[in-house]
Amino acid sequence: MFGGGINAVLGENGEGKTNLLEAISYLCLTKSFFGSSDAIVLQVGENHFEIAGELEADAGIRYHVAVTYDRLQGEKKFSINRSPVASFAEVIGSFPVVVLSPESGAITTGGPADRRKFLDFVISQSSKVYLEDLLEYRRVLRQRNKVLFDGRVTRSDCTELLEPWDEELVDRGVRITHRRKVFLKELQPLVNEAYGRIAGRAENPSLRYQPSVRHAEEASEAEIRRQFEEDLRRTTGEERKLGVTLVGPHRDEMHLEIQGLDVRSHASQGQHKTFLVALKMAEFLYLQAKQNERPILLLDDMFTELDSHRASRLLTLTESIGQVFITATSDRVFPPDFDWADNHRRFVVQQGTVEHEESSVGTRAVSRRRA
Repeated sequence: MFGGGINAVLGENGEGKTNLLEAISYLCLTKSFFGSSDAIVLQVGENHFEIAGELEADAGIRYHVAVTYDRLQGEKKFSINRSPVASFAEVIGSFPVVVLSPESGAITTGGPADRRKFLDFVISQSSKVYLEDLLEYRRVLRQRNKVLFDGRVTRSDCTELLEPWDEELVDRGVRITHRRKVFLKELQPLVNEAYGRIAGRAENPSLRYQPSVRHAEEASEAEIRRQFEEDLRRTTGEERKLGVTLVGPHRDEMHLEIQGLDVRSHASQGQHKTFLVALKMAEFLYLQAKQNERPILLLDDMFTELDSHRASRLLTLTESIGQVFITATSDRVFPPDFDWADNHRRFVVQQGTVEHEESSVGTRAVSRRRA
């Protein structure tokens, strides 16, 4: 049904264009790329949804993927080739996907948590070991914070209760910190290349990692561990006073800079958008190299966010990289002579129904097949 190149999903606002991209996100990530809860995604008045589709790998292998959610039972199920998966984490990275939407702007304009989310999302799709460390770190962090909070409320000494959680926090945290450092070094040249293709070579974008556990740039995991343990001891009193963990990867920052200046405080609106697009193109190339599989690229209402120059550059970048889904209110974002051949297709969305719009020279015909 969908083409292997650009798939333009056209329709007025509120017709359901983004719903199609969310459905793809569910099949690839087990959840919406908006981060909304499953209950919020439900159609008004409904208690259940089901999404099913076929995903084809670059090697030609086809997978039947399905996800169902029942609000009344609070249950979500995911299956691949009609076999249920034991854990949703098993799916992450199996069908790589890159999402660029207006909400992605928080990466360059938001707080540290937004940039940590970007780091974790990309690395998790390329490394199941990292995802396992991340999920376990979050579990340990919740437990450790509970011990600290309870100790604060009861004014009791929680030293012995903290010891096992401290050890696990350090073990997982060191690996996460080290992997993030390696990732940003690998991503930097890809960002440089993408940024240059969008805005030219006059500007110099850079990514700078600022871990909560401070250490030398080339520090080994053993050295990071020693510093982490020292920082935990140093902040013991303040942590017990506040009832929360004050050091660790959950407090890391990724600084985005142009010409050595922080993007959040010094970049123009155009530079923000260029940096964001460059990050996402770099993410695509990174996942393609690590997974030996071209990700699906989802561009949700992004061309209205860009000026004509950047929009044209982005379209050129995406035209030949693989399967891309682009939502827009009209096909005016594409040049008049755009080649809508078999590899590139147009779809029209009206009241939640997706129809393939076949086109030929001087004419258009709508195919009534349902997507």
